[in-house]
Amino acid sequence: MDRKLFLIAPSLVLVLIVAGLFYTATRLRQIVEASDNWSTRDAYVASVERGQRQLSADKAVKLVRLSLEAERRRTGAIEATRELLLVLGLMTLGCTAILLATIRRVPRTEPLRGPVLFRSVPGPTGP
Repeated sequence: MDRKLFLIAPSLVLVLIVAGLFYTATRLRQIVEASDNWSTRDAYVASVERGQRQLSADKAVKLVRLSLEAERRRTGAIEATRELLLVLGLMTLGCTAILLATIRRVPRTEPLRGPVLFRSVPGPTGP
């Protein structure tokens, strides 16, 4: 197999992993946005507790059911996000290992050159 494929394929997968991370971040933001009106709902429940508003038993049951359904959905979304992050992490680890192994197998055709690493021309040996 071509060595370039072993470099290109994991690089493309890493790009897709980054896209997956951005997708996960947007999904987490949607979970947070679902709680934006929490203070309004809390104020309503507090007014019922203080007796300023009346709440029938039927409405109270619906309110509890709605709260339980929201908690179930939020928990499911958080679990799915956790699983997605674990899969993306494992994919990143695999791609990095493949890239590292492939890069190590590529023979050097020329020595590294540069003023910091090596001198291409031997310098003066004495005064």
